[in-house]
Amino acid sequence: MNFSNKLYLGLLRRRPLHSCNKNNVRTIGNENVLKNLGKYLKINRVKAEYMCLKHPVIEKLDEKSILNMVETVHELGFPKIILAKEPSLLSLLPVTLKFRYRVLKECGFIDIQPVHLLTYLPIVKQKSIGELRKLGLISPHMNVENKLASHMTQWPTSLTNLIYEDVNKNSLYTLRLKIIQRYLELLLDLSTEEFHRGIKTYPTVKHRPLKAINETLNILQSQVMMPNYKLKTNFYLIHVDPDNLKNIIHNFKTIGGIDIKEIIRLHPKLATKNYTTLVEIRNVLQEYGISNEAQRRCFDIYTLSPNTIKERIETAMKIPEFSTFFNHPRFLKMIHYKKTAMKRLNNLYSNNKKCLSLNILSGSSAHFKTFERAPGDRLGKGKDLVFCISQFLENDYSANDIRRMIRRHPFWINIPLVQVKYVYEQLCKEFSKSDIYENSFILLYPWNKIKETLDVFNSPTKQRQFQVIYEQLDIKKLNSSKKLSIILYLLEKNHYFSGNGVWVDEKCKNQVDLPYFQESEIVVKSART
Repeated sequence: MNFSNKLYLGLLRRRPLHSCNKNNVRTIGNENVLKNLGKYLKINRVKAEYMCLKHPVIEKLDEKSILNMVETVHELGFPKIILAKEPSLLSLLPVTLKFRYRVLKECGFIDIQPVHLLTYLPIVKQKSIGELRKLGLISPHMNVENKLASHMTQWPTSLTNLIYEDVNKNSLYTLRLKIIQRYLELLLDLSTEEFHRGIKTYPTVKHRPLKAINETLNILQSQVMMPNYKLKTNFYLIHVDPDNLKNIIHNFKTIGGIDIKEIIRLHPKLATKNYTTLVEIRNVLQEYGISNEAQRRCFDIYTLSPNTIKERIETAMKIPEFSTFFNHPRFLKMIHYKKTAMKRLNNLYSNNKKCLSLNILSGSSAHFKTFERAPGDRLGKGKDLVFCISQFLENDYSANDIRRMIRRHPFWINIPLVQVKYVYEQLCKEFSKSDIYENSFILLYPWNKIKETLDVFNSPTKQRQFQVIYEQLDIKKLNSSKKLSIILYLLEKNHYFSGNGVWVDEKCKNQVDLPYFQESEIVVKSART
C-alpha cells in the first residue's frame, strides 16, 4: 500500500462519511464527480475519492467545470495530471488561473509552476522584487519596470520615472498598481481620487494582466468608440476580458438588427457578459418568438441569465394579466422587471384596480404611484387596448381604424384587458374576425352576458319569442355580423343604450347624459337589410 492510500484510509477513519449505498457500503463524494474526475484526469476511484475528501469544494463541480479546468491547464502548458497532484487548482476559476499565469509571466517569472499559481497572492503582495530575485523566480538582471511597460501601448514616457527609490524594495503588487494608475491617468485623464475609488469598488482590476487591460481599452476606444467619460464612470469595463469582447463584436454582431457596438456604447454592462451566455439568451428569445422590436425596446434583458429569462417567460404565460401582452413590443421590459411587475399587480388588485396596462406594470415608479392614487379604474390612454385588439385580429385592420371605432363607447378604457381577451377567444369560435371587427363594442361586454344573449339565437323557443316582439325581423336571414349587432342591442336595451351594459355589478355602473348609439343604428338597419 503506497503512502497516498495509507493517508486516504487514515482520513477515512477520522472523518465522517458522506453517504452509504443500499448495501451499507461506505462511499465518499458525489458519484457523478467521481466519474468525471476519472474520465478527464485518468485516475482511479480511490484517488478521486481522496481528492473529494481532502478538498470538499471539488464535490460541487459539474462536468463542464472540470472539463474547462482541464482545457485551461493544457492551454497554459501543464499536463492534465497536474490537477490530480495539485487538487487545490480545481478550487479556482479557469479565468482566474489564466490571469494569474499571465501576470506572473508579465512580471518576468522564469519558470511558473502550479504552486506559484496557488500561492499567487503571497508572492505578489508580500514578497519584494529583491526577494523574488534571490529565490531565482525573477532574473537578477531584468528591468521589471520596463518589462511591464512593454505590455502597454500609447505610453509617452519611460516608466522608470515612476519609481525613484530602489525598485527591489517594492512588491510586484505595488509596482503594477502604480503602472496601472499612471497608464489610466494618461489614457483616460483619470484623477488619483477617481482611480482609488474605482479600485476600491472593483478590486479585481488590480490583478488583471496589463496586456489585457491595454487590449480591452484599445477595443473599447477604437472599435466600440466608447467616450472616455463613460469609461471613467463605468470603471468595471477596464477588467473586461478582451478575447470575450472581440468574440461579442465579431460573432454576436447585432441585437434586434442594431450593431452590438452601438448597443454597448448605450449599455456598457453588456460588454461584461460572456459570449456563450448572450448566444443562449438569443436562442431562448427566438424559441418563444420574441420579436426584434421587443429586443430593441429592452437591451437590458441580455444582462439576465438564460435560465432566469426562460423561467420568467414561462411564468408570464401562465398569468393572464401578463400573457395578454406577450406580443407587445415592450413585453420584455415586464420580464426584466418581473418582481416589480408582480408586486404592482398584487397591489392594484388589492385596491380593486383591474384595468392594467403594460406601462403601469413596468413603467416608472412615479407614473405607477399616480395611477395607484387616482380614483376609479381605467387603462389611461387606451393604447394597450387598441394594440391587443389589433393583435387578436392578426393586424388585418389598422390600429387607427380600431381606435376610431372602439372609442365611441363611453367606457372603452374602463374594461380590463384580460376580460377583452377572454371574450375574443370565446367569440372567435363562432364568429369571423371581420364579424368581430364590425361589432368591436362586443369585446367590452362580460362573456356571461354575451353567452346568455346568444342563447336567444340557439334556442328555437326563445327565437320565436324574440320575433313576436320584432315582427319585421327574420333571424334566419341574419348573417353573423348582424347577429352580433342584435346581441349588442339586447345587451344595451335595458340600459337605455347608455353603455352601462358592460358592467357585471349593477351597483358599479356609471351614468352618462347621452346614449352612445341609437336603436336605429342596430335593429332597424339590420331588420331592413
